[in-house]
Amino acid sequence: MEITQASRPSASNIAKIGVQFYKDDPKKNPQMVSFDQSKPLSVVVSDLCQNWSIESPGDFALQFTDRTHSYVTEKNRGEVKNGSVLCLCPSPEKNVESIVDSINMGDGPTKQEALRQLHIHASDITFAQEFINKQGIDLLINIIEGAGWEKSPATASLGEVTAVTLGCFLELMDHGIVSWDIVDQAFINKVASYVNRSVNCDSATIQSSLAILEYLLLNSSKQALVEKEISCLHLFQHLKRTSAQQYVLSYINAVFSKSSDSAREKLTLGILSPEIRNTILNDVIPLDHTVSSEIARQVMILQINLLNVSQIRTRSAVQDTEQTEKQIADLRKSTSTVLAEIPVTPNMSRKNSDHSDELSRLGFKNPKSVLEDLASIPEGVLVLDCMHFFATKKVDRFRQWILESFSRDFSECQFLAASVEVVRLLVGVFNIGSSPAEQSGQYDRVVFSSDSPFEDAYVLVMHTISKTWKEMKATNQDFPKVIDVLKEQVSFSLRDSPAPTTMEAWRDRIKDYNYAKVNRIREERRIAKEGLESKAEPMVELREMLRPEILALIAENRLCYMQKGNHFVHRERGNGFRFGDKRQSWGCRLSTNKKLLHYGDCDDAVISSPEDMPHVLAISDIKSLLTGKDCPHARTKKSGPYCVFSLVLDFESKKTVDFIAPNADVFHMWTDGLHFLLGKEMSSPLAAQDMEDLLMWEIKLRLLGLEGVPIPDKTPKMPPLPDNFDFKVLL
Repeated sequence: MEITQASRPSASNIAKIGVQFYKDDPKKNPQMVSFDQSKPLSVVVSDLCQNWSIESPGDFALQFTDRTHSYVTEKNRGEVKNGSVLCLCPSPEKNVESIVDSINMGDGPTKQEALRQLHIHASDITFAQEFINKQGIDLLINIIEGAGWEKSPATASLGEVTAVTLGCFLELMDHGIVSWDIVDQAFINKVASYVNRSVNCDSATIQSSLAILEYLLLNSSKQALVEKEISCLHLFQHLKRTSAQQYVLSYINAVFSKSSDSAREKLTLGILSPEIRNTILNDVIPLDHTVSSEIARQVMILQINLLNVSQIRTRSAVQDTEQTEKQIADLRKSTSTVLAEIPVTPNMSRKNSDHSDELSRLGFKNPKSVLEDLASIPEGVLVLDCMHFFATKKVDRFRQWILESFSRDFSECQFLAASVEVVRLLVGVFNIGSSPAEQSGQYDRVVFSSDSPFEDAYVLVMHTISKTWKEMKATNQDFPKVIDVLKEQVSFSLRDSPAPTTMEAWRDRIKDYNYAKVNRIREERRIAKEGLESKAEPMVELREMLRPEILALIAENRLCYMQKGNHFVHRERGNGFRFGDKRQSWGCRLSTNKKLLHYGDCDDAVISSPEDMPHVLAISDIKSLLTGKDCPHARTKKSGPYCVFSLVLDFESKKTVDFIAPNADVFHMWTDGLHFLLGKEMSSPLAAQDMEDLLMWEIKLRLLGLEGVPIPDKTPKMPPLPDNFDFKVLL
C-alpha cells in the first residue's frame, strides 16, 4: 500500500534508539530502531517482539536502563530521546507475579534473590502500583514481623534479607500509595527492636529501620507507639556509627516536631547531657574531619530545635507560681548579698540603701510586685530564668557585674533592661522561634559545648555589655548606644571565621571585638558602602579637589601611549587616507615634544621610529577631530565602523587624515589624547572609568591616616581672619 504524505510520521516524533534484551541470549542481539512517539507503546513492543521472534508480546514492556529501572509508560515516554538505550523486559504484571511467587513458594536463596529484584524495581511507580495491588505490602509486613520462613535453615543470610526487606518496604511506602497506618503494634515492635540492638545489626538495617520509624512519626497516628518502643539510650549510641548518624539525627528532629512542650524539654535535657554532647562533638561534627552537607543540615536543625525550647518560655505568660516566687526570692537574696558589700555614700538616699528594696536597684519599677514588671515584657519568663541562672549558678560573675555597675556612681543599675535586650539579641542571633525548614546556614558548635547553651550565652553577653559600657564611658542615657555596639560584638565574634567551638573560645573571641575595633569596622564598612558616592560634604570636596590632578595624570597616560605608537588600517587616496575594502597596516606615533604626529607604512610586528616614517603632521595644523559616522571614510558604508576618527586639516578642501583603530581601547586612547592636545575635554567611556578608579584609590590612600576617626557630615568652618597680622612674641 502506498503511504500518503498525511500518514507519514513527523520527523520530530521519531527517535533513533537502541534496544537490548533483558537477559543474555545469543539469538537476540541489540537492535537499533526508530521509536515513533505517535505509536502506542503496545505496538512498539509488539514490533520489537516480532523482530526477536518472541511470543506473547503482552508479557513484555520497555524499561529505561538507568539506575532507576523505570518502565516506559505513556506518561514518561517523552523522556525517550535520540541515543537512548532501552531494555525489553517482562511487564510489571509478569515481574510482580514472578517475584511474589518466588517469595511465597521458593526456598531461602530464591526468596532472597526475589527480594533483591524487588528492591531494584521498587522505586518505579508503575511497578510499585502493581506490586501493591497484589497485596505485596502485606507480604513484606509478614516477612518483617517474622512469619516463620526466615527462620528456615535454607535461608541464605537472615541479616541481608532483613535489610533488603526493610529497604523494599520503605521504597514502596515512599510512593504515598498506601497509608502508613497500615502497620500494627507487632510491626512497630519488630522494627524498633533493630534500633534497640547495640550490636549484631548491620548498617543498612539500622538506616531503613530509623527511616521507617521517622515516617511513622510524621505520617501516621502511631506516634505514641513508636516513641514508647524506642530506647533513647540505644538510639544515642548509634550516633557513634558514621553510617547511621544522619538517620538518627533526622529521627530526633522528627520527634521534636511532633512532641509536646514538656516532652521537648525532657528530650533537650537528654541531648545536652555531657555524654551525648561529647558524642555529637567528637563523632558527628569532629573538627578534624569534613562534615557532609546532609549531616551539617541535620545538626543545624537539631540546634534550632534545642534552642527553640527556650521559646516555650517566651510564649508562656508570667504566673504567680511556686517556681516563680522561688526564683524572685533567690534573685532578691543574691542581690542583697552583693549590695551589702557596697558602702553607703552621702549621695545615696536611705531608700536606695534599704535592703528591702534590692530589686528596684536592679531596674525593677515595681519591686513589691515583680510579676507586674515581668508581665509587661513579652519574654518575661525567659528573662527571669536567665537572671535566676546568672544569680544562682554564676555567683561570682553576677557579683562582679553588680559591683561594676554601681562603681559607675549610679544609684541603680540597668540589670533588668540589659537582661531584656540580651535575651532579645540572642533570640535573634540563634533564630529562636523560626521553623527549621525555613533556615539555611551552618550549625554553631558552641551550642553543643554547654548543657545550658542559651543561659551560658546570656551570661557571656552580659559580661560583655558591662565591659563595653566601661570602654564607651557611657551613662544610663547612652544605654541604646551600648546595645547597638553589643549587637555588632556578638555578631562579629560568633560569625567570624573560624567560628568559636566552645563557650570559652567565644568568650576569648568577643574580648577581641572591643568598642574601638567595632567602631573601626563600622567606619570601614561605611566607607566601603558609600564609596565614591558618599554624600558627606568633605568627601565631595575632596573629590573635586583631586579631580584636576587625576585629569592631568590621565592626559599624561594618553600622551605616553600615543608616543609608543599603534598600527592602523587604511587605503591611500590623494593626500588623505580613506577606508577601503583592501586594508593595509600603517603606523602613527606622537613625537616626544608632543607637537608632531609621525605616520606611514610600517611592518605589522613593529612600529617604525619617527625618523623612518615619511609623513609628518603638526598638531597645530589640525583644525578639528571627527569620530564615528561623521568621518568621511565611514560614510561610504551603510553602517560605518565605530572605531574610526579623522583629523580635519582644511575645511574648504575637506582634507583629512583618516584612522581606523583595531579596537575600542586604541580608539579611546587616541581620541582622548588628541582631544587633550586640541584643548578639548577627554569624553570617552575609558577616560570616565579611569577617573572614577583613580579617584577611588587616591581617596582610600588619603583616608588611611584617619583610621578610627569618624568623618563629619559637614566640612568644619574656617576660623575668621585676625584683625591684623602684626604678630609679636610676648616675653
